[in-house]
Amino acid sequence: MIGIGLVLVGIVVFGFAVLLSRAKSGKRSSSGSVSYVRRNFMTARELEFFGALRSALPEATIHSQVAMAALIDVKGGNRSSRNSFDRKIFDYVVCAANGFVLYVIELDDRSHSGDAGRRRDAVKDGIAKAAGLRVLRYQSVRTDSQVLRRDFDAMVLLVDSAAKG
Repeated sequence: MIGIGLVLVGIVVFGFAVLLSRAKSGKRSSSGSVSYVRRNFMTARELEFFGALRSALPEATIHSQVAMAALIDVKGGNRSSRNSFDRKIFDYVVCAANGFVLYVIELDDRSHSGDAGRRRDAVKDGIAKAAGLRVLRYQSVRTDSQVLRRDFDAMVLLVDSAAKG
């Protein structure tokens, strides 16, 4: 009797272990609790601004939704230093024709106006500044193309003067 009871307990424990490992690996369980859905790369608002940037800055190469970790690395420190930004995203990265990163753009919306949003922005801006990246923030997808052009020209001048100085 004790042997059969131990076997049954073993089967139950094994079953729970299998269910737990499936849940952790992201596989769909028999209850269907995990599913993966495709989403758009950019929101309509982000896509509209991307088009405005491309139109205003035809000689620039513009990338969208770029991980900060693709542009910034950590020297010294520990893993938590990298963890403070490795999952954060820059909305747009503006590069010269040769691929050199000129600056990054953040397109702010309502989520940036509260205390939490301002703290997130300050962290992102501080890390970018420490790495030598300039961050320009725009509030509207309808930012005038002349403003986008003026800012681009100013950033090119800054980069050129820094390279010469």
